[in-house]
Amino acid sequence: MPAYPPLTAFMPHRPPMLFLDALLAHDDTSVVVEKTFRADDVFVEQGSVSSFVVIELFAQAAAAHFGYAGFQRGGQFTSGALLGTRKIDLHVPTLAVGETLQVHAKQTFAMPPAAQYDCQLVLASDTSRVLAEGSITVALGPAPPA
Repeated sequence: MPAYPPLTAFMPHRPPMLFLDALLAHDDTSVVVEKTFRADDVFVEQGSVSSFVVIELFAQAAAAHFGYAGFQRGGQFTSGALLGTRKIDLHVPTLAVGETLQVHAKQTFAMPPAAQYDCQLVLASDTSRVLAEGSITVALGPAPPA
């Protein structure tokens, strides 16, 4: 598996609002990112996180996808925005602190400045166990101001 730079090299997000930990895989149409929630993370309450956070995890996976593509081309990262979701299925009510998760996102439509991604949140230890899935639409913007 190739070594990828830190997410902050190609995404505008910064802690504490950078939810992702690492980029695991990237190609022209898909990305795999990883997250392990820790007790001091934003939105953690009594050892878990509401599964509604999945929407932001999906949006940040899309940001990692187009951000790293720009990084590979030698450009600056771009800004982006979540436009919405057509459907999100949350198969669990909460996500546990300490459990390593992966987001698998596939770009299914792109007409700049918008793109659509089909996403799944799975357990890293058992990628056949889908915790959430859905489609999001994002807008790609210019590089954020310095």
